[in-house]
Amino acid sequence: MQSFKKSIILMGLVFLVIYIVYRFSYAWFCNPSSCVKCHEVEPYVVSWDESPHSTVDCRACHEGRGPFHRLDFTVRGIRDIGIHFKGTYSFPMKSVVYDSNCINCHVGDFKPELEAPTMPKGHAKLIKNGVGCNNCHRDTGHKNGLLVDVKFESLEP
Repeated sequence: MQSFKKSIILMGLVFLVIYIVYRFSYAWFCNPSSCVKCHEVEPYVVSWDESPHSTVDCRACHEGRGPFHRLDFTVRGIRDIGIHFKGTYSFPMKSVVYDSNCINCHVGDFKPELEAPTMPKGHAKLIKNGVGCNNCHRDTGHKNGLLVDVKFESLEP
């Protein structure tokens, strides 16, 4: 019985340590100032700062909703740090933007962004037909073709 109690206490302590590390890493990854620490992301942060979405936190677009949204966001942040240190990043950066986040803001369902302009009529039909927000609004949050466009322009005759 004594070893069972010790096992429960040990498991509880391990869980607590993992949870504390997770919460600190999530708090760090969800801040735009942490994104700019990697040189390959800096042009995107500068472009975001000049965009109409400059007052919108990174998570509003790049974090999913649901019970495991924070865990997913943290794991992707850790993956991005690994890519940074390995030097295997590419341009444009491969990042996830969830259409549901755009829709929630622009229909007034997302509390932090209640002042976002309402989605124009006709967009509901596009969404129902599977047209994603980025199909037309690709550079709204920040420019997506950064550092690629220049390379392609240099190839022109």
